[in-house]
Amino acid sequence: MPLKLTSKEKLVLYGLARYPGLSDIDLASKIGVDRSTIFKSKRKFRDWEMVQLLNVPSGVGVGAEMMTAIFASYSPKAPVEVRRKKAGFQEWVDHPHSVFHSATDTDSVSIVYSKSFTDFKMVFDPVMDDYRDAGFVEDIRCCHYPFSLTRISWDSALAVENTFNLGRTDLLEEPPKEEEIPEDSVKLTDKDRLALHAFVKYPALSDLELSRRTGISRPTISGKRNKFFQSGLLTRQANVNWKKIGCELMIFYHINVRPKATSDDMMKVYSSFRRIGAAVYSYIQPGEIFGSFLSQCYVEMKERMDLELRALAEAGLIEERPLYVIMPLRELKVRKVDFAPMVKSMLEVETDV
Repeated sequence: MPLKLTSKEKLVLYGLARYPGLSDIDLASKIGVDRSTIFKSKRKFRDWEMVQLLNVPSGVGVGAEMMTAIFASYSPKAPVEVRRKKAGFQEWVDHPHSVFHSATDTDSVSIVYSKSFTDFKMVFDPVMDDYRDAGFVEDIRCCHYPFSLTRISWDSALAVENTFNLGRTDLLEEPPKEEEIPEDSVKLTDKDRLALHAFVKYPALSDLELSRRTGISRPTISGKRNKFFQSGLLTRQANVNWKKIGCELMIFYHINVRPKATSDDMMKVYSSFRRIGAAVYSYIQPGEIFGSFLSQCYVEMKERMDLELRALAEAGLIEERPLYVIMPLRELKVRKVDFAPMVKSMLEVETDV
């Protein structure tokens, strides 16, 4: 059964998604809920395992050249229980560069960070070929997004607003433009790399506890935390367990936009998909968008998608239907969101924290 949230708890959930980096005092002023309610709600959310606050690293900042979204559909003879027995399952799902994986018996969607296109193919082509040889897959498609060209939108607040109809007026109209990461912030020292890994692995720990785990002084840890967030090497994001609040479907999609599409064209397509369902996140590069949104009803979602796609086609923005996967949240068998192993691998951090 989905959790029943009070009106104030819904506002706190929205606040955590919209302003994940704020203190309780600042958050209270943003959403109009007193500090004690925020504290109690956050404790409930933690007990319910409903919200996971993440420190998400910049792909460029950790040395990754691109993100790849992998869509896979499986044959009926290869449900998750069968795939788990394959050595390639761990090589795929548990690979440190695989930061996200969502799977049912019939489909999976992964997000992989790579140092280069060659690096991606060397690691994942053998695994995917192994699945094909075993007769597990009906189709696999890879969509590559170079970080230098890609704008990323974390839209959890949109999804909360859409789910609960809160009537908020402080939503972003379009993804913020990525700021240029200062060159000196990318030239990381050994302590920088260790601290960055610790911040990503333990986003909820205090500077004092991280100092104990890393052996780096508390003032230095505090200074590096401020530096990483100010430079854009880290951003604070909220990962919501949507199933807990009664959401039914998670839809992942990839769509090609017309050649030579302008930035305004891309934003029109992005905005169109925001109207289909409750947007969760989007990766936008010239000519392509990969993203995810929530829906409570397949029929309603399909009607909205057909309507929006028809309008985009009539405007000459698209020529084909998107690739998309519909995952009922109650049928999820694998759910992974973890950036820490990727950071440790990319930055070659040898110390365990």
